[in-house]
Amino acid sequence: MKTSILHFSRQSMPICTTARLSYATFSYSLRCDAKQAEQRFIDFTKVIHRVESFELGDYFSEPFIKGSQPKYIESPDAVGVFVINTLAIQKLSINLEDCRVISEEDFEKLDDGKKLRKKDVLLTMDGGTSIGKPALFDLDGDFTIDSHVAVLRPKDIDSRVIVYLLASPFGQLQFQQAESGASGQTSVTEDDVRRFRFPKVQKEVLIQLVKTLDSTRIKLAQSWQELEQMEKQAWEEFNFSMLELAPKV
Repeated sequence: MKTSILHFSRQSMPICTTARLSYATFSYSLRCDAKQAEQRFIDFTKVIHRVESFELGDYFSEPFIKGSQPKYIESPDAVGVFVINTLAIQKLSINLEDCRVISEEDFEKLDDGKKLRKKDVLLTMDGGTSIGKPALFDLDGDFTIDSHVAVLRPKDIDSRVIVYLLASPFGQLQFQQAESGASGQTSVTEDDVRRFRFPKVQKEVLIQLVKTLDSTRIKLAQSWQELEQMEKQAWEEFNFSMLELAPKV
């Protein structure tokens, strides 16, 4: 049986997309909104069903921990405990310059689960384009997270593997497929993330793949730094050339 799904476009609306109703059964939530019929999601479903796969939730025995809305210290030179927010998680890393702080007293009042531990996986769960940014927490000292970031504590697998799976093209595609809500206010649920599927390979092999990717990313970072320095030098030469060519007064 087939059903027609309507969705809207600025160019011409409505647009009718035809898909088999049985396709919705691939999703636990039986979602049949128009986005689910996009070719990229259909292609991923076909690919992942051609190989043995596992659900990300297989490595999580405990619920994800969501942060709470903090009472920040507003002073610009405040000293306290860093709160990691969505903005601070960028490119698989944590930028402390984008973190705000709360008092030591407020930190001590938090549930222990919201006090970050090394090897925690941090994940942005809402906020439109901010959804699906993971990072490995490996900093010293006291830290917590705000209400837009979740803490994932995997079992029986290296936390770096989870970070890279979430950041991979397979992971990001599933974030895009799972997000729902009004424009700019979209989110993914814990159930969605737990049901993300990836090709099933031995954990030792996954760890080796992570090490290889780490090595490649280090080389890329070095190349980017060199390119940024070259661009900076090019701008300086541009300025210098203008000064040299301008009539003297």
